[in-house]
Amino acid sequence: MTSWASESARTPLNSRRMVTADWPVTSVHFQALTGGVKLAIVLGYLLLIRRMADIRRVFQYHGAEHKTISTYEANEPLDVEHARAKTTLHPRCGTTFLVMVVIISVFLFSILGAVLGAFLPPTLTGSKLLDNIVFLLLKLPALPILAAVTFEIQRVFARYCTTGPLRVLLVPGFLVQKITTIEPDDSQLEVALASLRATLLREEGHAGKGKKDVAFPTYAAMAAAATLRG
Repeated sequence: MTSWASESARTPLNSRRMVTADWPVTSVHFQALTGGVKLAIVLGYLLLIRRMADIRRVFQYHGAEHKTISTYEANEPLDVEHARAKTTLHPRCGTTFLVMVVIISVFLFSILGAVLGAFLPPTLTGSKLLDNIVFLLLKLPALPILAAVTFEIQRVFARYCTTGPLRVLLVPGFLVQKITTIEPDDSQLEVALASLRATLLREEGHAGKGKKDVAFPTYAAMAAAATLRG
């Protein structure tokens, strides 16, 4: 009995069946592929710059920002002790928004591609490169819609999906936040807390009447101040 391997070896190369992916630029498959490539580029870039000392410090301040706002939203005292216990992950983070834009763009542009595909031929110009350029130009007017839809979906997720089984919807964004946030030290937490404290004092009308900037020796001194300026 002739084995499959020996039979395949005798088969001419030009007669073997090859699997190819000849997808139109408007197809769901092509949009999923391009979305995956875009996400891979962004993640690769973030992983690369994370190795830089200055960027790591920025990512630490990013983590401090999340810890601070989580402390505020929990109605806890704005001090280092309470902020330190919070997670560096937050459902309304811009990093999560970035990931959601890529994911939702696959669905939105697939719908756009299906609509255009109903009126346009599979090959628009006869060149795949030119087809990509044309479809890119057609997608540009939809970018504000993409951003608006993503923003509203993120708001819904942040409000209703932070606990229970629906929390799984936040996992993709949280995984990427693991790249863009790093555990901060106490001094960085104080900077984030001071920034929020200054903002709250201004919003509450306690900025003071002075015009000069005021320096506080410690964050504790600022937290105890009734106004930013005397």
